[in-house]
Amino acid sequence: MKWGILGALDAEVDLIRSQMQISSETPLFGTTYYEGTVHGQEIVLVCCGVGKVNAAICAAAAMDKFGADCIINVGIAGAMEHGLKILDVVISSEVGFHDQDDVMLKYYPKHAFFPADTALADLCEQACAAIPEMTGRYRHGRIVSGDVFVNDAAVKKSINDRYTPACVEMEGAAIGHAAFMYEKPYLVIRTMSDAADDDADDTYDDFIGEAAHTSASIILKMLELAAI
Repeated sequence: MKWGILGALDAEVDLIRSQMQISSETPLFGTTYYEGTVHGQEIVLVCCGVGKVNAAICAAAAMDKFGADCIINVGIAGAMEHGLKILDVVISSEVGFHDQDDVMLKYYPKHAFFPADTALADLCEQACAAIPEMTGRYRHGRIVSGDVFVNDAAVKKSINDRYTPACVEMEGAAIGHAAFMYEKPYLVIRTMSDAADDDADDTYDDFIGEAAHTSASIILKMLELAAI
């Protein structure tokens, strides 16, 4: 299986790239697709950039042009669910858009949410369980996406009231949507960098590096387990 791995920011993919044995680098769409192996597993890695359109286009290219058999989105998110703390991890059970009008459900693909692949989710849970510092810090949950950085308590409440997500970010639902259209399995792994509230800007700056590193460490452990 060839793994497609996407992160929106360089910080979210740098650790993975540093562990790769890179066989090729392909400039495309203003970014670079790296092909190679990690723990003997064939992967294509790309920093897709922030936002839904960037994520969807880069995910589609990973599957269509570079032959990825599955898509994993790693990165950071804002915590929404009660009890979810900074640097905790959410493994997607499903993804959806929080900035999409219900009228969209009348048209293809007529989905409010896109279920994540259960086998990938199980492998991710095994990876988290194998990392001692992750004990008690991960859960499965709904992830919602939109083209907005949520840093307002009122906006957070509105999204929670409508979608009851575990966390909020800007790319995962677009990647899940693209994977659905390509009939490929996908998973989103998100480490909390902030609480999506009025303090989000400052908290994000303080924890982005550590949160991104955590998500990347989990996919590296998944690749290691898959090789066994």
